[in-house]
Amino acid sequence: MLTVERRVVADLTRAADPGRRAAVLGWVERSLDDMPDGLRLGVKAESMAIAAWAAVARPADLEALLTWMEACPIGVVRSYPRLFRSLVLFAELELEPR
Repeated sequence: MLTVERRVVADLTRAADPGRRAAVLGWVERSLDDMPDGLRLGVKAESMAIAAWAAVARPADLEALLTWMEACPIGVVRSYPRLFRSLVLFAELELEPR
């Protein structure tokens, strides 16, 4: 899992408990590792592009960038934050105590 992906997951995770946040991060990381290679390559390429942009623009948090990306008219750009929001939400629901 790339550093920028860890930042995105950390920004999107709602849980305050460090143990739960770590569990969500682990779940998302395993999900990304289980992706087919072609799909994972595309996500990594987009993550690297976001990391390069963040290095230049130095955003304090990625939430504003992710919000902007969700409204972008380019489908591939729009799908990146949706993927991570979905993975984090699903992880939080899957890891919720019963």
